Amino acid sequence: MQKKVLLALFTTLTIIIFAVLMNLFSGDELSVRVEREYLSPSQKQNNQNTLSEKTWTQELAMSNSVDFQFPVNELFMQIDLKAYVPPKVKFFRLVVDRTDRYSLFCILQTLSSFNLPFVLSKQTQYPTVYVTSKTKESLDGVIKRLKEYEIESKIIEVWL
Repeated sequence: MQKKVLLALFTTLTIIIFAVLMNLFSGDELSVRVEREYLSPSQKQNNQNTLSEKTWTQELAMSNSVDFQFPVNELFMQIDLKAYVPPKVKFFRLVVDRTDRYSLFCILQTLSSFNLPFVLSKQTQYPTVYVTSKTKESLDGVIKRLKEYEIESKIIEVWL
């Protein structure tokens, strides 16, 4: 109970001190506005000078110009990407008639036994096997081995 009372007193005291400090440092912003007819002639002249002098923000606000110049340097670049794009590489796609787990296991083991680099990709419902090989004739052994597992397959040349 005492902690809550002390906390409330401390909070109230802090708010009061903050309000007093804000009032002291606010300056003329909270001053009373006096009508022009009650001002002395020197004050009227000072007031007229301050009204006639426009600041840069007032001039910018009154301008109708829509020319935007951003504070940055413009840099135009042209990159010839044709020189950096690598040429297409010839791969072979292994097309099989079955895609169950046993068939995929047999296909992967056969390709591994021939030491052929391959990629198994499943973009659609059926997985696709891409094989990297120099010639199509070197893949004929893979097709013969897959026929031993009763997997019908053929090789299609693909450029990727």
